[in-house]
Amino acid sequence: MECNKELIEQMKNKVIFTLVFFIFVTANIAAASQSYMLFDDWGGSWSDAEKTPGNSQDNLMCWAASASNVLDWSGWGHVAGLSSADEIFSYYQNHWTDQGGSAYYAWEWWFTGNNSTQGGYYAMTGWSQVDVPGGGFYPSEGLHDYFMYASAATSNVMQAIDQFQHAGYGTSLGLFSSAIAHAVTAWGFDYNPDNPTEYYGIWITDSDDGKNDLTPEDELCYYALNFSNNKWYLEDYYGYYDVYIDHVLGLGRMPGWDDIPNEPVREIFIPAPSALVLGSIGVGFVGWLKRKAL
Repeated sequence: MECNKELIEQMKNKVIFTLVFFIFVTANIAAASQSYMLFDDWGGSWSDAEKTPGNSQDNLMCWAASASNVLDWSGWGHVAGLSSADEIFSYYQNHWTDQGGSAYYAWEWWFTGNNSTQGGYYAMTGWSQVDVPGGGFYPSEGLHDYFMYASAATSNVMQAIDQFQHAGYGTSLGLFSSAIAHAVTAWGFDYNPDNPTEYYGIWITDSDDGKNDLTPEDELCYYALNFSNNKWYLEDYYGYYDVYIDHVLGLGRMPGWDDIPNEPVREIFIPAPSALVLGSIGVGFVGWLKRKAL
C-alpha cells in the first residue's frame, strides 16, 4: 500500500510539473508573438469576397475576389452603387470571363476601363478577358501613384507586406508552387517584437475557403510561415507545404477616404486540412506579369 501511495504521489508530481511546464512554454510563446493588423492602424475591417458552387462564373476568379477585397477596404470600390467586396466581385464576374488573371490588371481596368491582357497572347493562353465593357471609374487618376509591387525574386516579400501595410496599402498576394497559382488578400501578420523581421504567420482571406457552401461565412484565416531557400512558405495550405508567397501587390487608399466603417469583427477561422477543399487552384506560369492566378 505504501508503495502504491509513493507511486501515486510521483505521478501527481509529474502531472503538475508537466502542466506548469506547458503553461510556462505557452506563455512565453504568446509573449514572443505580436500581431499587426492593417485595419487596426488604418480603420475599416477585413473583407472576404468568395466563390460559391451556385455561381458558375467565378471558379477561376480568385484574382478578382482579392482585387475586390482591396478595392472595398481602400475606398476605390465604392462607386456605381457598389458598397461591399461581394458586390464588387459580382461586378467583375459580370464583365470578365471566368479565367485566370491578376489583381493588378483588375485594378488597371477599374481605374482606366482598359485591360492590358486583352486579346492576343493572353487570350490564347487562357487569361481572363473583358467581355462586357465597364470599369474606368477613375480615368483622371494614375494607378501607379497608388500601386506598389514586390517579388520573392527581388526582395523579402514578408518585409514588403510589413512595409506596405504600415504605409496603409491593401495587399493582394500571389501564391505559387509546382501545382498552384492562386491569389489571396493579406490583412496582417504575426512577428517577434524583439526582432520585427522575424515573422511567424500571416492573416489572409481566401475566396476558396468556403467554396463548397452556398452561403459561405466570411473567414479571416491564419497560416504559420516557414522561411526556406529565400522564400516564405505557408504551412499546411490546403494540405500543401510547398506553397510560397511569390509576389505582393499593394493599392493605397483613395484620397479623402476617411469614412471607412468600423465593422464588428466577424468569425476568425484557423483552418485544418480536413476543413479545406482545394477546388480549382491552377498551375502557374513564369514571370509575374505572365502569371495568372485562379
